[in-house]
Amino acid sequence: MGDRVREVSLERRGARVVARVDGREYRLSVHEPQRGIYSLLPLEDGGPSVEVQVSPSHETSGAYRVRVRGRSFEASAEPAGSARRDRVAGAAGEGRALLRAVMPGRIVRILVHAGEKVTRGQGIIVVEAMKMENELTAPKDGTVIEIRVAKADRVEAGAPLVVIE
Repeated sequence: MGDRVREVSLERRGARVVARVDGREYRLSVHEPQRGIYSLLPLEDGGPSVEVQVSPSHETSGAYRVRVRGRSFEASAEPAGSARRDRVAGAAGEGRALLRAVMPGRIVRILVHAGEKVTRGQGIIVVEAMKMENELTAPKDGTVIEIRVAKADRVEAGAPLVVIE
């Protein structure tokens, strides 16, 4: 999803789905009230339903634009054991990682500087979108090589923000 690699498996039985995300299991009731719009209702904790919008990506062939709880990201599906999925999964720990804006917004704070060592999950940059501040985190351990934006810059979804190596 975006620059982050998640291991996701889905097992569907009618309107019920068991979703496993990075080893954590979710049991859901799934309904599609309109084409490309899904209503997910957790079966076990009785939590609120979540609406998910899914449409083909206009930027990347074979990928999808997913919007949930005000956040938007690009995702692609790869069969378990596929060579491409395994290469992408390996890329999270090797080489350069490019942190991109997940939606249009304005840069509120830059939490790191070029040359700084960072750890996976550490806050890197804060983007204000739809009157909410979203902290984007490092997708991997490494060193900040380049910061491509400045405070108060306006960015579009997918805009490159920070390079980590």
